[in-house]
Amino acid sequence: MRICYFGIYNPEESRNKIYIKGFKEHGVEIIECRDVTRGPLKYLYLFWKHWKIRNKYDFLIVGYPGHVVVPFAKLISKKPVILDALCSLYEGVIISREKNGLFFLREKYTRLVDRLAIKFADAILVETNLQKQFFEERLGAPPGKCFRVFTGADDSVFYPDDNIKKNKDFTVVFRGKFLPEAGVTYVVKAAKILETTGIQFLIIGNGFLQKEVIATIEDIKPKNLKLISDHLEFGELRQKMLECHVSLGQFASHKRLYRTIPHKCFESLALGLPYITAESAGVGELLTDGIKPPRRPFRRL
Repeated sequence: MRICYFGIYNPEESRNKIYIKGFKEHGVEIIECRDVTRGPLKYLYLFWKHWKIRNKYDFLIVGYPGHVVVPFAKLISKKPVILDALCSLYEGVIISREKNGLFFLREKYTRLVDRLAIKFADAILVETNLQKQFFEERLGAPPGKCFRVFTGADDSVFYPDDNIKKNKDFTVVFRGKFLPEAGVTYVVKAAKILETTGIQFLIIGNGFLQKEVIATIEDIKPKNLKLISDHLEFGELRQKMLECHVSLGQFASHKRLYRTIPHKCFESLALGLPYITAESAGVGELLTDGIKPPRRPFRRL
């Protein structure tokens, strides 16, 4: 079997990297056809790159993110087109960054891109059944077009390692982008509350709400918190996480949190770290609450 991985995706993005690696490990040949040129020229370059391989694959996967190129992929390919959506573009751009003051037209644009992607894709891969429900009920996807596929973790990077010693003091780690659904400021405030207990906090991340997070740290000054906002290579990131005792998830009261499972959830599990997060139905599709009586069977990755 040959798969054309197509679009404007980043091959190092977890979703793409894990899937491509998994396909190869199962004997599937991957032919990558990607271009990240800004503006409309990317379509011309994608056309010529695809023309050379148009008869050399069995079906085409539009890599994540790639909602906007699905109609073009369907136009130039005679093979089935599968969109690895993860979530809707509207959710990723508008809902996840609702404090950004985005214009009305941008909201309409993302909805249009989602609907066109749904129309032209032969199948759509999403992260949870709740995302599948969202696509069907809010975006008009026909029943049977969307399929839940968990992201998982790259086990060549995220794996337990007994050679890495835990920190002397009990340490909890928050790792991830500073987005509204992450609730990073709650982690900072929790560190302040636990300042005299000996529990240490490590926050690894940056992004959209970085100024707000730094301002909160400077305001309440928790002495037991360390912030690493620089980019870490995967090996160093794994070591920092494994030195900690618990991994923290998402904690904001945010409508996107209800449907999603963050990458760090899979990666924390792959590392063997206990995972603490706000209760959400999305994560509940994968995990059973370890404190309350189990409500559903545990589903392994």
